Amino acid sequence: MRNLPDQAVWRRINSNEMKMVILVSVISIALTASGFGRIGEDEKQVEARYGKAGKDLGNHGEVHEVGYVSGGFMIVVDFVNGISQREGFTKPDTSSMTDQNIKDILAISAADGTTWQEGQSQGGDKMWARSDKKVVAIFPSMGKFLFVQDVNFVQPK
Repeated sequence: MRNLPDQAVWRRINSNEMKMVILVSVISIALTASGFGRIGEDEKQVEARYGKAGKDLGNHGEVHEVGYVSGGFMIVVDFVNGISQREGFTKPDTSSMTDQNIKDILAISAADGTTWQEGQSQGGDKMWARSDKKVVAIFPSMGKFLFVQDVNFVQPK
């Protein structure tokens, strides 16, 4: 895959794909009331981790969504009161995630001294809980997105 500037990657995502991202987000919240990187970081820390934001996706209630391109992934971070509460990862071409992609994301999102335990799958979706019980990861069965989020995160309606 060639390297594209951040804005060019976001322009490649058409409205149907964005609708799919939103739909999967809603489904993931319905499956569990619970992002990547370090959930709990503020906007400056997230920018230090992922680089400058590629797209401001706006506010939805108390949630401010910001898109980044980093480490071969498009990442949508949901900030509540300036703190990362959920991070969703997909490949820029929205192809399926590999097992290695998932392992890499989970490894980076494990806070110091924590590990991930795979949980019961629900309807084909895979789930993990971080050992500190503060963060969960959800991999919907469609295989294109991985969400890492605070267990208390609730998507606004």
